[in-house]
Amino acid sequence: MLRRSRLLVERTAHDALVARLAERAKGMRVGPGVSDPDMGPIISKRQLETIEGYVAVGKGEGASVAAGGERPSDPALGRGFYYTPTLLDRVSPGMRVAQEEIFGPVLAIITFDELDEAVELANRSQYGLVAGVWTRDINKAMAVSSRIKSGQVYINTYGAGGGVELPFGGYKKSGYGREKGLESLASYTQVKNVCVKFA
Repeated sequence: MLRRSRLLVERTAHDALVARLAERAKGMRVGPGVSDPDMGPIISKRQLETIEGYVAVGKGEGASVAAGGERPSDPALGRGFYYTPTLLDRVSPGMRVAQEEIFGPVLAIITFDELDEAVELANRSQYGLVAGVWTRDINKAMAVSSRIKSGQVYINTYGAGGGVELPFGGYKKSGYGREKGLESLASYTQVKNVCVKFA
């Protein structure tokens, strides 16, 4: 659920969607991998503290916590690097939690009113690896996906990479070049123009 960093949601759908997401986040089981949880530990103590710092910064800048935002209360998890799935609501586009990569289970929720505003907000990031568009209107989805500056855009689904035939790579600070697919071969080739004049 929380593989992405930012969620842009139309204002008319905001309350219902956030309520459903909060219910889902609160119901997720956090624990060690051997117990087959919904979410395992953070990679290190340092990264756990970084995540806690970002949530504190978000709250300090005016975001509200709709779910999570703390270490689990279960004493059995006290010695591990665990953090609850977190929804930061009422995030504005200029906040650090909307502009910086947190690398943790934190989703920054930003509202929009018009489609052009959504595209502008999606592109108002120094990163552009993966994006997702959810809509019932396929024409709108295709139009929006062509305007989003991201290496991959998924429509009504979300994932990173896909099969070996799908090029993978980002825009802006999310990378240079492409892996996989025919496009990846370009990085292993040099183009040479040989011109011969026949009299």
